[in-house]
Amino acid sequence: MSTFKPSLLTAALIAAGVSHSVSAQEQETAKKNEEVEVIEVRGISRSIIASIDKKRFGDTVSEVVDAGDLASLPDISIADALSRLPGVTAVRDSGQSSQLNIRGMNGDFIQTTLNGREQASTSGYSAGSRWISFDQYPSELITQAAVYKSPKASLVEGGVAGSVELKTANPLDADKTHNFNASARFSHNDAASDIDADANGERLSFSYQGKFLDETLGFGIGAAFLNQPNSSVEFSAHSPEGTRDIDGDGEANERSFNGYQYRNSVGTDERLGLMSTLVYQPTDNLKVQFDYFHSTFDSEDRKNGLNLEGLSRSSDLYDLRNAKLDNGFLVAGDVYITDTNGPWVEMRSEDQSTESTTDSFGLNLDYSTDKWEISFDLAHSEGEKTRRDMIASMHAYEFGTATLEDGTVVETWQELSNQYFGFEHQSTDAAKLVLGHDYTDLAHMRLGDWEQFPHKYTDKIDSAKLDFKYHIEHDIISSVEVGVRWSKREFTDQRSTFRWGAREGQNGYRLPNGEIVTNKNCEFNHQNHACVPHDLTGFVTVKNGGGFDYFDLDMIGIANSVFGAGNYEGQQTWEHNWTLVESGAVKEEVTAAYVMANIDTEIGNIPVSGNFGVRAVRTDTKSIGIQQIQGDEVGDSITDDNGVTRTDYRHVNYGPEYTDILPSLNLNFRITEQDQIRFAAAKVMGRPPVNQLRGGAGSWADTANDGVSRRYNVWSKGNPNLDPFRANQMDLSYEHYFEDGGAFVAALFWKNIESLIEDVTYFEGEIDWSSIGLEVPEGFVPGQYQTTRNNDKGGYIRGLELAYTTLFDNLPGVFSGLGLNANYSYTESETTIDGGSNFPDLQLDLPGLSKHVWSTTIFWNIDKFTTHLNIRYRDEYTYLGATPGGTTPTTADEYTVVDWQATYDFDNGIQTVFQINNLTDEPNTSNLGSSLRTGEDKVFGRQYFLGFNYSF
Repeated sequence: MSTFKPSLLTAALIAAGVSHSVSAQEQETAKKNEEVEVIEVRGISRSIIASIDKKRFGDTVSEVVDAGDLASLPDISIADALSRLPGVTAVRDSGQSSQLNIRGMNGDFIQTTLNGREQASTSGYSAGSRWISFDQYPSELITQAAVYKSPKASLVEGGVAGSVELKTANPLDADKTHNFNASARFSHNDAASDIDADANGERLSFSYQGKFLDETLGFGIGAAFLNQPNSSVEFSAHSPEGTRDIDGDGEANERSFNGYQYRNSVGTDERLGLMSTLVYQPTDNLKVQFDYFHSTFDSEDRKNGLNLEGLSRSSDLYDLRNAKLDNGFLVAGDVYITDTNGPWVEMRSEDQSTESTTDSFGLNLDYSTDKWEISFDLAHSEGEKTRRDMIASMHAYEFGTATLEDGTVVETWQELSNQYFGFEHQSTDAAKLVLGHDYTDLAHMRLGDWEQFPHKYTDKIDSAKLDFKYHIEHDIISSVEVGVRWSKREFTDQRSTFRWGAREGQNGYRLPNGEIVTNKNCEFNHQNHACVPHDLTGFVTVKNGGGFDYFDLDMIGIANSVFGAGNYEGQQTWEHNWTLVESGAVKEEVTAAYVMANIDTEIGNIPVSGNFGVRAVRTDTKSIGIQQIQGDEVGDSITDDNGVTRTDYRHVNYGPEYTDILPSLNLNFRITEQDQIRFAAAKVMGRPPVNQLRGGAGSWADTANDGVSRRYNVWSKGNPNLDPFRANQMDLSYEHYFEDGGAFVAALFWKNIESLIEDVTYFEGEIDWSSIGLEVPEGFVPGQYQTTRNNDKGGYIRGLELAYTTLFDNLPGVFSGLGLNANYSYTESETTIDGGSNFPDLQLDLPGLSKHVWSTTIFWNIDKFTTHLNIRYRDEYTYLGATPGGTTPTTADEYTVVDWQATYDFDNGIQTVFQINNLTDEPNTSNLGSSLRTGEDKVFGRQYFLGFNYSF
């Protein structure tokens, strides 16, 4: 209904071939402006300005990264590009961005779609997960990414923090009949050589878009290959376990880390991304489009180093001398080990390599007339991730003989006597360590423990969607949209284990007949592997890195030698019943329907646009697993991988159904040609993390409170009956757009989350088991139930976002190509989570919440030369660190990341590129409440890229 004069920005973008949703009249006006003055937009400045244009004409509160062309973004993953947006931050993994946080909330609160289709997750590490690992998506294959901070009824639900929409290219929208882009960049990590890691890699990509049959058939294909070093120097502290008396005052109220780990991580990240699109549009009314996306990401992650553990054990097992405390926390001391059951020192090698695969495809049919539009979409997405999780421990041993009571002389082994070490914490750095023994001396060092805990997670989504839009002649409403969506999703977890030896070190003897007797428990999976320390000769190489010598162990080689090839595969075994209890599936079937009206009107000569609507969502969740029973009741016959059958477990399949009604409102008031005010309000929901919905459970029996009855108790790793995250939210923003293409935006936001999820133990009589789908065996009364629940610790999250972009084209000479893009976010919340074992009796900020976040990009175009410098700062925040089968809260320290890139364009379509990521070599560090309680310190080094882009 309303039109207004487009700025020079619009004219420049149309001249550059970047389109947006404006009327034909606006485009015609823009072309006239183009004849008067043309603003040249190239490189990152083109991306920034196009992103502003998309935000300006969007119908929600959103932020956009617009690549313009395939392969034009400089980032390794799309997460790096998104983390420069206001209110969006990234969690760095292996030195690069992987998980996104939006407005102080982590990935569990974010919905992600590709071309409007919900994506399967490959982010699981110690348990299955919903959040998307964005390093799976090469930036070269993404043409646009949007972060919707306010929803509208037509968007797929699930984003409490926000929704991320990734888009690939439509070849019929390409500028030319045939379009080809290629890129090759060679990389170098300047820290890899410090730990004898491979320092060099490459990043290759190509894409083609073509139009055929009089531009009615479009075909696009793209591939992006990444092979780069994945190396780091790592320090981590083992979480505290309880309190004890350290200062000698008779009160056990001091705490300490349980130990320390110093590791050098070596590996290679290898990613292959493929994208293909086929579009057939024989008329303006009909369009049929098929999209396919594939990504494999293999991350080799071999860790070698030193591990010290067991400081939380009884003080009777070791002497602690020269202890120093910082507010009741042990920060320095000398540890003298006096008992083989006390703390231990080991060389440890690990293989935490992961393999991830994502496949997504969809078929979309659009048909439109002058009055109405209809769209049908059919899609499938699936992801699979595996993690090896292999661990080998090498201890210092002493060997000798002993005489048994019956006079038999035996060969003995035990950990080396008189071991000691000293440590001293450093502020926001690795603890200093002094060792009393050479732990690379092969005269004493032996393999004493070899374990693996294989992980496999899958996620599959099938969906169908039908949308209808009807245009009407009305003073307020321009069109009405209705639609339905159905989806079926299944997550699976598969756990297993193989264990041999003892982490604390072996202790035993050999009889003259060869029989081995162990004085400590020795784990093995019925393979009859001799439990005796094994010689390391020929399987280790001594290396130096991070300030100490360490063993680089050939883990597969020594496993084949000790156990035999194929005799150490992970198993699901009743001896480790958690391997069966924690394996299972979660199924979700979702039906949604919406109605939405699009607004185009005027209030007092002020053009008003936007939408209002409501989305109704029905969710049916079922968790599939096994649950242990007690007493005389006979369950299902379940056989483990060792052939052992038990009947004290039964299969369970239960969970809730619930409905959410989600209204939404988005209003945009264009108060002048350059100024607009947005207001948005909505109710949003997000389903619980999938690992917290697991229904498998173990049990134990004891005596009830009456002292007579038998009581049935259950432990579990999750609760299928959890409610989703629900929140009400409002947004208010002011946007001013400059004639030169810049903008200033100020926004306020407020969310009120109803509840969070916490671990809980219900005691006898506190809960009705039948109401939550649990059955009590005959002859028992319900007792303890250890699970997770929705708590009443919800509350507000509110904040301020500022963004400013300007082009200094009024400056003289070469300085006219300067530009600045900057943003700042402040976020606060009354919502907290329990601090867990790392922060006992404390409440921590919501995971992902950083109070202060800012990003600044300075870009400069000088004829054919373009350069830009980006600086991103993130305040400290809480994150959920991985633990076996779950997570634990940890505080990440603030960080500042600096990236720089320069390009030069030749006349023949070739562009040279030089780029440095992490210019200041910023580490990842975390703490447990004080700079002297460093929980983690990871140094990744700088990443250099040199290469070229080619297009025609």
